[in-house]
Amino acid sequence: MPKKESLQHRIDRVRPPRIQITYDVEVGNAIELKELPFVVGVMGDFVGKPEDALPALKNRKFVEIDRDNFDQVMAGMKPRLAYNVDNKLQNDGSKVGVELKFKSIEDFEPDNIV
Repeated sequence: MPKKESLQHRIDRVRPPRIQITYDVEVGNAIELKELPFVVGVMGDFVGKPEDALPALKNRKFVEIDRDNFDQVMAGMKPRLAYNVDNKLQNDGSKVGVELKFKSIEDFEPDNIV
């Protein structure tokens, strides 16, 4: 039965990892170079002010994210900012509601925010 190739090694064929942590191990009279995988898990509230209630923390799952699926993951998270700002158009002391929704990394560009 063929051994299942890990995601880390499949990605190595396409683009080499940027961080490689290795250490020397003495096996018998020889030194072998062993590589440690570099994996980072990040937990946080990156949604801002969600329109829909988020599931309880214990029910949330880790999401694997990379440069190829970043926009898809962001669209699924539905990050949103909603707040009131001074109305500089009327200049009468009133407030204007502002809502920003982000679906891709391009939504953070200045032209898309304005």
